[in-house]
Amino acid sequence: MASKRQPYWRTTGTPTTLVLYRTVDRWRYAIYFTEPSGIADGALNDPASSSEPGITQAACLKKAEELTHRRLEVVWRESDQPDWWTGTVTSAGPRPPAQPSQRVTQPGQPSRSEH
Repeated sequence: MASKRQPYWRTTGTPTTLVLYRTVDRWRYAIYFTEPSGIADGALNDPASSSEPGITQAACLKKAEELTHRRLEVVWRESDQPDWWTGTVTSAGPRPPAQPSQRVTQPGQPSRSEH
């Protein structure tokens, strides 16, 4: 029997906080989740590290929406540390519905099209 594996974005929790910070060569981000808790982090390839915070905040929000497959509303505030920003997720849209499962056949079994 084949296991039913969910797409990664169906197993992440609700995003609560986005952290954005500038390094010498690029912008980096962290996304914090609850229920279940977790963290996703990485680097933004665009925009360049010299870009203004507003442009980068929009790119970080887009990345978070792509990772979660949800529409997010975020309020940003500057951190006490230079070149760091924290975004609080004020609204996270619903997860998209799960896709209908596809029937997986075992070796030697005919597929539906072979019936």
